Amino acid sequence: MKNEKMVIDKNSFIPPYYQLAQILEQQIRSGQYRPGDTLPSEAELSEKYGLSRMTVRRSLSQLARAGLIYSEQGKGTFVSRPRLDRAVFVMEEFHTEMAARGLVSSVRLMEARVVPAPQKAATKLQVPVGEKVLYIRRSLLADGEPMAYDRKYLRYDRGRPILENELQYQALPEMVEKHGEVLPVSSQMTLQATVLNEEEARALRVAPGTPAFLLEQILFDNTERPVGWGWCLYRGDRYQLSSQSPIF
Repeated sequence: MKNEKMVIDKNSFIPPYYQLAQILEQQIRSGQYRPGDTLPSEAELSEKYGLSRMTVRRSLSQLARAGLIYSEQGKGTFVSRPRLDRAVFVMEEFHTEMAARGLVSSVRLMEARVVPAPQKAATKLQVPVGEKVLYIRRSLLADGEPMAYDRKYLRYDRGRPILENELQYQALPEMVEKHGEVLPVSSQMTLQATVLNEEEARALRVAPGTPAFLLEQILFDNTERPVGWGWCLYRGDRYQLSSQSPIF
């Protein structure tokens, strides 16, 4: 598929550099060139499509500005990893978003244990300090690469022990529904920028001090009692946030 050649129509009103950029973009988005793949050199593209090196360079510059490719001096031009346009808040959304980008999502359980509630968790969950709560740590991955680092405290129902496979595949609201006393019906989320400490960077396989998005989440039942609290770190190099609003 990577050898498929599309023709540049030099009689078209669409500039040749733009036609080539569209061809390469289509090949990238269709998976003919995947993240990390090396694109043909300027000389190879020039010969293949009958264009000048300057025209090819302009096409590549357009793709680079769009974030689809990047160049490394002396090494070549490579397909960029897809940036994620929003930080997703629950596991179903994470799986859906990754699938939409052609990535295979998975969850790795790093820790799950019943612990005495520390001061902050007790305050957030409105339970006495030292009451037994469930503490979990998970890594959210796409194609085996960590995208987010999730840590949560949950109210713990001793009559319904949580199994490891549930922590790996179920969303936080589903787990609280099954193992909490009542169904969570709402949540409160706070997003802020941060940098990763050594533990967090190790979990996400990046350098300490790397920028990240920190999402704090509290889940409430239908009486507005908190039944879950925690925070999830999203890699700043793989996520960007965007929004749309009307202009008045």
